[in-house]
Amino acid sequence: MSVPRVAAVVAIVAAIGAAIWFVRKPADEPTLVRQRLDSFADLINKSTVDGAGMAARAAELSAYLTEDVEVEFGVGSPPIRGRETIVGMADRLQPRTAAFRLRFEDVMVALKPTGDAASVHLTAEIIRRSITTGEESLDAREFSLEMRRVGGDWKIARVTAVQTLKQAP
Repeated sequence: MSVPRVAAVVAIVAAIGAAIWFVRKPADEPTLVRQRLDSFADLINKSTVDGAGMAARAAELSAYLTEDVEVEFGVGSPPIRGRETIVGMADRLQPRTAAFRLRFEDVMVALKPTGDAASVHLTAEIIRRSITTGEESLDAREFSLEMRRVGGDWKIARVTAVQTLKQAP
C-alpha cells in the first residue's frame, strides 16, 4: 500500500472515530440536570391543559423526586416532607379558575465534587391564565434546589424558597 493510500485510510478512520465520539459523547451533568428540570416542567404543564389534571400524572411525579424530598416555602409555612405527601397533594390539585404554565429561568447548576449531587439556583415562573377572561399574570420566585442522581436519573431532594426581600422591623 502506498503512503498516500495509508494516509487516506488513517484520515478516514480518524474522521469516523471523531464522528462517533461527537455523536455518542455523554452530555455534561449540568446539562442533564437542566434537561431533567425542563422535563419536570413539561409534565406539570401538560397536566394543566389536557383536562385530566394532575390526578392523571401524580404517579409520574414520583420519578422526579427522591423518597425523602423536602420542600420549604419559608416563614409561616411548614415544610412538606416525603415523596408520597407531595404526590398526594398533586393528586388533589385541580385548577378551577385558572390554567398555568411553569417555566424555570436563570438556572444555575453547581455539581458537587462527588458527581452524584448538585446544587441548583433558579427562578420559577408561573404564568396563570384566567379561564373566564383569558388574562395572564406572572408570578416569579427564586428557589434553591438540591438534586441527587439516583438510579441514573437526577431527582429533586430538597427545595428551599429564597427570601429575596426582608420585612421592615
